[in-house]
Amino acid sequence: MVALTVVRILPIMLAFLGSKFTWRERLMVGALGPRGTTSIVFGLLAFNAAPDGQYADTALYAMTLTVLGSVLLHGGGSVVITRSLTGPRPSAGGGPGSPGTDEPDPSVVAMRS
Repeated sequence: MVALTVVRILPIMLAFLGSKFTWRERLMVGALGPRGTTSIVFGLLAFNAAPDGQYADTALYAMTLTVLGSVLLHGGGSVVITRSLTGPRPSAGGGPGSPGTDEPDPSVVAMRS
């Protein structure tokens, strides 16, 4: 699984060379981008090549389970990846405009004037 993730991220990192994205943003796109598309393509190729019946059904079930497993695993891990790449969440008493403080956010006050 780790090898697949690393192999998948490298081309994305290369594709973003010269862009205005930061390294963290590039890593996030590589880590959270679409998954399972290759499984769908090869699963449908196997399904269409197999004779009707048990073999075709098995190919379809395997493809479906692979894609659903990928969505569940990467969906659950996306929170961890996002937090590790974006930094900690602001605390409740983090400063002006934060929940639980009486100070207004200066940027909002400036926009209203």
